[in-house]
Amino acid sequence: MATGRTIGASLLTKRDKKIIKLTENISDVFNNSITTLKDREHFKENYSKISYTRDAGTGRGAGKLQRDALCTRGRQGKAPFSNRNLRWHPLVAADKKISYAHPIDKIEIEGEKALVFVIKKKKYYPEEVCNLNKKYVVLPKHWIPHIDVLKNWTDSDWTANSCIIPALESTEWWHALESFMVLGVSIVGTLYGVKDIKGLIDEIIILLKNQSVDAKINLPTNTLKGVLKNKKDLLLCPLCKSRLNSNVANLLDRKRDDVWQPEWRTIKREEGEDKSIQIMHTRPLIERIVIHNAKNVRYGHRWCNIAMTDHSIDETLDFMEHIVKVHDRCKK
Repeated sequence: MATGRTIGASLLTKRDKKIIKLTENISDVFNNSITTLKDREHFKENYSKISYTRDAGTGRGAGKLQRDALCTRGRQGKAPFSNRNLRWHPLVAADKKISYAHPIDKIEIEGEKALVFVIKKKKYYPEEVCNLNKKYVVLPKHWIPHIDVLKNWTDSDWTANSCIIPALESTEWWHALESFMVLGVSIVGTLYGVKDIKGLIDEIIILLKNQSVDAKINLPTNTLKGVLKNKKDLLLCPLCKSRLNSNVANLLDRKRDDVWQPEWRTIKREEGEDKSIQIMHTRPLIERIVIHNAKNVRYGHRWCNIAMTDHSIDETLDFMEHIVKVHDRCKK
């Protein structure tokens, strides 16, 4: 499978660098809000560390906040998807036309199995598409003429062409930035015991208002302002409504039996715990509209995230209500 880094992972535009720098400034505010040195270092290493790359770096690269808020999910497989990329990356793939991106002209294949995207009669190679100044979408009709060739590409061929993100995960840079803020508040307010959430938010709002990325964008957006009216909700799992640093729905811990793991592999068993923290979308992502934003992005418990699958909170609650009724478990 295509397992390498996204093509051109270290290639950042001037705008990309400004956005990541602003993100780093917000991280510094979070870092300074944590009182003890040990906790501050733990937060930096695991959550707030910043990498000036498109894919959040490798190994000991960026922390969880950058990976979740600013970057798409890690991708593998025989497809042109980036193995992580910035969510505002200008080239997306979709099943149908979408309102926020222009269709490309066509795809060509050149030389040593390189995808070429033709846009307004100009050719863009995989490492160049990050420089596009508008969003463009690659549709099924663009791939169809090349299916017989592409189906025989090797893992290495696909890794060398991993330069597209799914429209499903695409967003605008300001939505990604505000999502970073929301997720950061959730973490420092729960796992690291920061009490003055209002003061923390006020300090970050000043940074957002003074952003120099694009003078036409007024931050914070109305989306973020709406979220901050109920800022205490950011400290809760959006599904079970218990605090992120508590067990799922305040239930007793589930005892997991030990299982053998090869000693030469990295052990990530903690990530599989019911109460481990994962990024959640309160409404499932869809291709036709951008909803990876401050209103829709939250941290929640792994169990709650899995229970939602690709459904909204309301749909999940309807399902749970039905299950409780048919099992006659309604408490009076």
